[in-house]
Amino acid sequence: MSTKTIESPARIAVAQCEVHIAASPKKVYDLFLKEPHNWFYENEESKGKTPARCQPEIGGKFYIELPDGGFNVIGELTMLKPGKKIRMRGDCTMPQAVLMNMTIAFDETEGGTRVSIDHRMFGEFEDSAPAEFEAGWQDGIDKLKALAESK
Repeated sequence: MSTKTIESPARIAVAQCEVHIAASPKKVYDLFLKEPHNWFYENEESKGKTPARCQPEIGGKFYIELPDGGFNVIGELTMLKPGKKIRMRGDCTMPQAVLMNMTIAFDETEGGTRVSIDHRMFGEFEDSAPAEFEAGWQDGIDKLKALAESK
């Protein structure tokens, strides 16, 4: 056995993105929690093989189901304000010592909802991680927009 101190300092970063959706905040909020498999995926293959799931309750998990029966937790739900805001906390399956808080807001606008994501991270992470999280979230909420506007 051994211990090791890592000399690199812990860092803080914020990734933010948003989209306007022509649907009510309640509808978009409900789709976010109840149908993540229809908007939180990388590609069509992963949509079927590793679907996203959500347990929509405080302490519930937002996770990816794996083909072997396992799962990877993205985060745990720590705040639910129906139709208004969701907060998750977790490591987004990263193996490094990192903590992330993700706040998703559903703000009513003229003609719909502005969905904004504020993803804050603290700890060890690669230089590219904040931009990768921003791109991933933007892709997801763009798919959420398409889903909400098609129903």
